[in-house]
Amino acid sequence: MRPTPIELFAFYHLGLDADGSYRFRNVNDCAKRWQTDNATVQRWLQEAAVDPETVGQVPFNLTRYHVDAQFVAADKARELVQEAWRGYQQALKQRDPSHFHHDVDYDDLWGDGRQEAS
Repeated sequence: MRPTPIELFAFYHLGLDADGSYRFRNVNDCAKRWQTDNATVQRWLQEAAVDPETVGQVPFNLTRYHVDAQFVAADKARELVQEAWRGYQQALKQRDPSHFHHDVDYDDLWGDGRQEAS
């Protein structure tokens, strides 16, 4: 059975299962999860506009949500996925690859200017 775009986004990019458990995922994990081959998963990612190339062109802090997904309580995972998905979809509409820099400030993942003391 083919996943919905949000299910694919949550599993592949955030590492979250439907039950809210986290684990790092890749194309092989997706293929196994949905009982298909890697080429099919790659096509699904492209069709859903969540393939790595597209994500790299979208002005969206996916890294923040990936980190949050690692620590979110299972009962709050659905909310996190929906928030990330809405934000990503909004950013996708505004993408301009020529003006976006995909550099991540690992000292300020949440983009709020707060940095942990060393």
